[in-house]
Amino acid sequence: MNSVRGRLLAWLMVGLCLALLPTGVAAYLKAREEVNLLLDYQLKETALSLRRQSLLAAAMAREFDSRGEEGDVVVQIWDQVAGLMYVSRADRELPLIPLEGFHDVSWQGREWRAYVLRAGSRTIQVAQPLGLRSRLSADIAFRNMVPYLALVPFAGAIVWFGVGFGLRPLRRVTEAVGRRRPDALNPLPSSGLPEEIRPLAESLNELLVRLDHAFSAQRQFVADAAHELRTPLTALQLQLQNLESTDEAQRAAAIRELRAGLKRAARLVEQLLAMARLEPDAPVPSETVDLEALAKGVVAEMSVHAEARNIDLGILESTPVAVTGNRDNLRLLLRNLVDNAVRYTPEGGRVDVLVNSSGPDALLEVADTGPGISTEERGRVFDRFFRGAGVEQPGSGLGLAIVKRVAERHGGSVTLADGEGGRGLRVTVRLRGFRSAPG
Repeated sequence: MNSVRGRLLAWLMVGLCLALLPTGVAAYLKAREEVNLLLDYQLKETALSLRRQSLLAAAMAREFDSRGEEGDVVVQIWDQVAGLMYVSRADRELPLIPLEGFHDVSWQGREWRAYVLRAGSRTIQVAQPLGLRSRLSADIAFRNMVPYLALVPFAGAIVWFGVGFGLRPLRRVTEAVGRRRPDALNPLPSSGLPEEIRPLAESLNELLVRLDHAFSAQRQFVADAAHELRTPLTALQLQLQNLESTDEAQRAAAIRELRAGLKRAARLVEQLLAMARLEPDAPVPSETVDLEALAKGVVAEMSVHAEARNIDLGILESTPVAVTGNRDNLRLLLRNLVDNAVRYTPEGGRVDVLVNSSGPDALLEVADTGPGISTEERGRVFDRFFRGAGVEQPGSGLGLAIVKRVAERHGGSVTLADGEGGRGLRVTVRLRGFRSAPG
């Protein structure tokens, strides 16, 4: 059963029945007991009323005339000398019970309830069939149970309509969500909602806010990407036109320019795809990453590029450190830092990579001897597509934005400072929760 109303009704009915069942059984048994006590009282009163009557009066009394009805009370009067002197029904004559009081007697296949009273030389015995008493007591007890049985459907109807009324605010919220357009991300009204439903509406509103933020960021990213791609694509188109119109002597130079333009466009697309994959709220796959081994791999990968520009690229003496995170993302972070440092450092310069620890944190540092970044621009270089004034090297403006995004996804941070001796730039990435890497 998937209906909330149906489930509530079923559980409430089960609880009501479980509560009424023992109460009803107890009331039924109590009613039967009281009816039996009342019938015993009538037997005793009948015997006491005959104690001082003459036999003639007893024989003539209409109350003892059963007219052959099966359920009549049987009255018998014995005398010590004369024996049985009176019986109200000859076909129901019972044997004399020697002891006074109430007795259950089995006679000729029937069960009887009898009361015996001694009055001088006379013994009065009044009996009644137990079957009749049982039917009377059961009938009266069942009539006492009728209110309990009628309470179940009455309570069910109340619960049915009550639950429906209580779920009306939830239905209103459902209808409000169902009527919304796909682009409608404004919050749902939560005033006047019950305490049980308000958290649902507030959670939906928080989700809508996050979706609005994500969609806004996505739209901005697409707009920025389209703007940034327009320039290299236009340049490629012009270079292709130049290639078609140049002679054989100039064609080689045009091809080199075209190849460089394609390389820059491919780099930009690569950076855009990397940035798009780094969603802020996406879960980070957890694995143990040896930062020193990761740094060695990135340095080896970038060494050819560094040698081509006569740049001394290497790893300083480091501490074996491991963190929990995404290996590919951390490699992307370090590769962007080293690539930026190599590209912006003049020929004959130096780029150092260091892996270390500081208290509970792991540190990744990349220092270069390039032009550095002015203090005024350090707060903006992490923005997407931002490029500082006077920058001549080609780039997409996404490298440090990707570095910051990866660090934040791993619970870390990125800081910029001057290099050694105030020259160049030192980028420090601080990651939380390190442990010593295996040697």
